[in-house]
Amino acid sequence: MDHHYRRAARMAAGGRRARQHDHHAIGGAAVNGPDKIDVVTAEIVRNGMTSAALEMARTLRLTAYNPLLFESQDFGLGIVSPGGEMWGEAPGVAAFIGCLGDTIRTGVAELGLEAFHEDDVLIVNDPYLSGTHISDTTIYRPIFHAGRLVAFSSATAHWADIGGKEPGGWCRDSTSIYQEGVCFNHLKLVSRGERNTELFKLIAANVRFPGLVMGDLEAKLASTRQGVLRVQALCAKYGADVAAASMAFVIERTDAAVRRKIAEIPDGSYGAAMSLDSDGVVENDPVRLAVTLRVDGDRMTASFDGTSPSRTGPINLNPIVAASSVRIALKALTMPTDPTNAGHFRALDFDITPGTALTAQRPAPCDSYGYSVVTVVELCVQALAKAVPDWCPAGGSQLTGIVLSRSDPRDGTPFIFSDPVDCGTGGRPHGDGAVLNVMGNGDVPTTPVEIVETRYPVRIERFEYAPHVAGAGRYRGGAGVRRDYRILEEGLNLNVMVENTVDVMGRGAHGGRPGKPARVVVHPGTDREIVVTRHNSAHRLRAGDAFTATTSGGGGLGDPFERDPTDVLRDVRGELLSAEDAETTYGVRVRRDAEAWFVDEESTTALRAADAR
Repeated sequence: MDHHYRRAARMAAGGRRARQHDHHAIGGAAVNGPDKIDVVTAEIVRNGMTSAALEMARTLRLTAYNPLLFESQDFGLGIVSPGGEMWGEAPGVAAFIGCLGDTIRTGVAELGLEAFHEDDVLIVNDPYLSGTHISDTTIYRPIFHAGRLVAFSSATAHWADIGGKEPGGWCRDSTSIYQEGVCFNHLKLVSRGERNTELFKLIAANVRFPGLVMGDLEAKLASTRQGVLRVQALCAKYGADVAAASMAFVIERTDAAVRRKIAEIPDGSYGAAMSLDSDGVVENDPVRLAVTLRVDGDRMTASFDGTSPSRTGPINLNPIVAASSVRIALKALTMPTDPTNAGHFRALDFDITPGTALTAQRPAPCDSYGYSVVTVVELCVQALAKAVPDWCPAGGSQLTGIVLSRSDPRDGTPFIFSDPVDCGTGGRPHGDGAVLNVMGNGDVPTTPVEIVETRYPVRIERFEYAPHVAGAGRYRGGAGVRRDYRILEEGLNLNVMVENTVDVMGRGAHGGRPGKPARVVVHPGTDREIVVTRHNSAHRLRAGDAFTATTSGGGGLGDPFERDPTDVLRDVRGELLSAEDAETTYGVRVRRDAEAWFVDEESTTALRAADAR
């Protein structure tokens, strides 16, 4: 078995081993155990770690060059123990955050703790060592206090470019990770404060947009430095022993709380499966992804049995990010508002079989990994809905993305604009689905129109809700959005991210109707109109050309004819629903007088009674 796979599999399944290693890692001195720490000190330290990560995020957003970072927050930041346990994190891409601990573990396994020195900075983006895809590059620094290694300050963020065959990454049809960009495997970018200038030069020479990439790299260096300073200040006040013991106390209490929630789930095995349209290379060949969650008392075990073998195209996951995807679902369903730490995942085990599309081995391509991440999160929720329906929403949305670029200076000034456009989530057990969100993608907002139009040769001619894609239900799915783009200059290339157009992710639940998939149309309303698929997602555009992106909607939950008529009326008033659709879809007749819309209660009662018969 490939040594990278073995390491990744160990990292995904090795939480208990990591905890044993962690106490050794913070030095040789005696460390107060969790039972010696009072709850007040522990909470101060816990919030100090979270505040350190939030300061990192603020620094990154204020200094980054790319709107993908300072607006869309396509990053994951955290403070991680030497044993790979998450101590504090900042909002961003949830899948990144779930990989930070494993990334530190693979670095320690690769180099040994003795290789880390004060003022070192390391870089890694090998997916089989850090989880996601080559564009998501991690910068991390060891944090020392009084000469002892206490923790790591870590920042993962999507680079504007990483070389490879596609500008901006996210290759749609790569067949090997060697086509996807420059790969770093825990290299020292800075050693004891001295920059590796040759490595900096290598990076700048192998990306299409060096100014943007190197600017963001400097932002990540500043961000991780901020994390070091904040944790050192915490240790200066309380001592490294107290800081580490406090976090051990917090993690154990968090683990106990999560296990209490898992114990509320009836014992048994719960599974769900879904098919991607293709792997990006072989057309009309769906890729089946499957998840089984086995609950036994207060522990849960995840497996991916029933998943297609790893594929030729880049939709594969490795065990690190597959595990992160399951962690997202577990955290969301058990303790959604808690700041994340390693205790949220101790009760989760993995039964991993290598060689599937969710447990791929190097050098299987994985640049379009995000489709599979979102699918795994959704499948976990759909599986557990069979056991605890009151915890789980209906099906959500697959991510949709637009990349516009110009790489050749002969065509004009080079630039790249990546636009992840948010969608609608599924109807919830006690409320409608959210809008402008993607489950699994965390806090990643759509780029504001003002930023797009002032930085790029693009005009956004429309940006509005797309309510027609939302699945109807007692609690309806969240609407998608529509975004119309007009190209203003020559030489632009378009690449589109769209998936699950056949086996739609926004499945309805308990009688709810499914949401509609995303749809991107180039040259809409002309005789050149093209509906984009994974296999025709790249297009050369000229000045004056236009295209439209409509993102997917969430599934509805519950019978639409059981929806509260006042909620239907609110949607009509808000122009999210027509009066005709209110009647045919929800059995609610609304009328309008000189002043406002109102529910015709007598007609509504008759409509719903007729449907019941």
